[in-house]
This record gives sequence, C-alpha cells and structure tokens, in this order.
Amino acid sequence: MSEVYEAEHLRLGSRHAIKFFTYEKNVDGVKERFLAEGKLLAKLAHPRVVRVTDAGTDPETQQPYFVMDLVADPEGQVRSLAEVPVGGVDEAQIGMWYDDLREGLAYIHAKGVVHRDLKLENVLIGSDGHVVLTDFGISKIGVAKNGDTVVDPVQTIVRLRDGKNPLMGSLGYMAPELEMGVAASPQSDYYALGVIVYRLLTGTWCDARTDITGGLETYDPVWRQIVPKLLHANPRGRECLSWREQKDAAAEKRFFDMENALEHSRGKTRREKRRARVSFVVIFLCAVLVSGLGVYLYRMTARLQPPTFDEVVYVPKDAPEEETEEKASREQLQAALPDAWVLAHGIIEDLHKGGITRAKAVAELNRLAKLAEEDNLNLFDDLPSYSASGESAALGELLRAAAKRLSEGADPK
Repeated sequence: MSEVYEAEHLRLGSRHAIKFFTYEKNVDGVKERFLAEGKLLAKLAHPRVVRVTDAGTDPETQQPYFVMDLVADPEGQVRSLAEVPVGGVDEAQIGMWYDDLREGLAYIHAKGVVHRDLKLENVLIGSDGHVVLTDFGISKIGVAKNGDTVVDPVQTIVRLRDGKNPLMGSLGYMAPELEMGVAASPQSDYYALGVIVYRLLTGTWCDARTDITGGLETYDPVWRQIVPKLLHANPRGRECLSWREQKDAAAEKRFFDMENALEHSRGKTRREKRRARVSFVVIFLCAVLVSGLGVYLYRMTARLQPPTFDEVVYVPKDAPEEETEEKASREQLQAALPDAWVLAHGIIEDLHKGGITRAKAVAELNRLAKLAEEDNLNLFDDLPSYSASGESAALGELLRAAAKRLSEGADPK
C-alpha cells in the first residue's frame, strides 16, 4: 500500500520519514484507508507512538503522502526490534521495551484504537533507547473512552480465510480468537505483545502448544508472572502487567521475607537466652539452698577456671598518671597494651584449649616480660608485618602483671 523514505527538510535540515501511497490497483477505498492512517496518527500524541507532522500530495504522481518523525536509534540508524539479535540485549533492556509498548498500547486503547498488527518489525528503537509503535495501516478504530469517534476504520486485508471473513494481522502474532472470527480487541494486542517478549527473551516463537512457563524457567521469575498472562488462550484472562512494578514488588517481597526471617531468628535467640538465664538461676538457687558447701564449691570451681583474656591483660585503674622509677605511666601502659595483646593472646588461647597448663602459661608470660624489660628487639620477629606501638619497659610491666594475675587468679579491674 505504501513506501516509506527518509527525508531531510530543505530549510530546517531536520530528518523525517515520509510515507507515500504507492498502491497501483484501482480498488475502491484503499487510498481513503491510507489517508485515514495519517489522520489517525495526527490525532495521537504520545512518546511511544510515531507522530504525523504534515500531509500532502505528490505534484508529479498526484498520490497522497504524510510526514512522520524519523525514529532512529542512538547510532542514528533506523532499526526495528526484528533486527535485534537473539541474546543481543539483557533482560532489563527487554523489560524497559516491554513497559514502553505497554504504555503505548494503553494510550491508543484509551483513544479507541486497536493496533491489530503489533510485531517486531513495527516497533522501532528511538534515539533515547526506548521504542516507538509504528505502522497503523490496519488498525481498528472504534470509540474512545470519552465517547469521541476517532476516524473511520482502516482495514487493509492481510490474508483471507477460505469462504470466511478476512483476517487482519500477521501470522505468528495473531491471537487465537481472531482465527475463530472474533473481532480484534485490546486483548488481541496484548497477545501480540506476549509473542514479541517471548521471542526477544528466548529467540523462539510460541503458540497455543508452547509450554510458556517451562520456556521461561531459566529467566527472571518476573517474566513467568507477566508473559503467561499476555498469552492466555482466553482473551478475558489476559492482563498486561508492568515489568517495573512486578520487579519492585518482587524486591519488596524479598526484603520483607528477609526481615521476617531475621525477626524469627532474633525471637528464637531471645527465647534461648531467656531459657539459659532461667536455667542458670535455678541451678544457682539450688546450690545456695542445699548448703553453704554448694556456694563454696561453686566459688572454687569458678576460681579453677582459666580467666578470660581481658581479665589478665589490661591497664589497671590505679596506674600512675606520671612515670616513676618503678612503674610506667598510664599513657605508656596504654600505648604498649596492643603489643601485650599480640604477645599474650596465643598463650591465653592455648590455656583455654587445654594445650598448656596454667603454670606453663605463667612461665611463658614471665619469659616474654623479661625479654621486653631487657629491651629485646626479637619479640615480634615472627610477625614481620607488625610494628610495636609502645615502649619495652611498659610492655614488660604489662606482661609481668598478667603472669601474676594468671598465677593468683584474675584480679578485679
């Protein structure tokens, strides 16, 4: 029915697409249908629908034409979704294109228009990476939601059924009900959109026999919520969900599931701690009530247990503020404390694991204290990446005090 050319405005230098009527057979109404498409597009104004900006007649051929915005991709090439290679884009890009088409369809459906020929070739990629609906040559025009009639129906016959009504659309994209003679509707556009999305994702075509859910098993679970609804055999069961809204809902669900799991874990931990505290109190009270011997045994048992690391190595509260001949100042002890931690940590840990006796641990701490007091520089040879932060005298004092506490039992800080 027509041919489309890229053109440049002679005065403005802007690029456009011009659609010329080229049908040569003398068939009544075909030219009027071409003009109706131009009138239809001139009434539509949406970023996801190609826009008609002018119309006229070729002075040489006397054939009508209309001028449209030229839809070119970010590289300046006119490219449809049919030219996108399988696996050439990620799922997020397909999701954006799907939402673009969803918005465009919602707009034309609200205007009383059913596209009827939605397919990969009729979706162009724009300069911003979004897609635009084109080719409304066989669109079914009805009554808009506000009651306004848009234009008369444009009906280009795509193929005929033997002895039956003509069918409008393209093979592979037509909804099942159209094959049975049911009139086209927004739901039949949804079906074609489902075919497009399934093709972009999987690289394969689908029909009523295709296991849609199984075919999408390896893709984002959101698609298994969207595509089967688009390709539902019954038009009443079709729904065009938003990809972005479904992604956000899925992310929100994962967040709440994680929060619930954490809350359950926290509740379980709190219950276990309460049970532990109750058990401890019961055992302690039983020991006290049995006899004073129970208390004594409890204290002796606690004393025989190895003290923890920070009960042995620390700067005492009564440390002098100023350095004396016998003792380092609090500041010097604080500076040497990390060094003492490094040297004593393994000894206390071995004691708790049962690797050495308490006497052996005390002897080892005293040995390290002596080396430190002699200003021996070999203390950290086994730790080449560690640099001592305090003075040797203060370090020796901390280690000597730790050995004394360990031999006598931990003193209060």
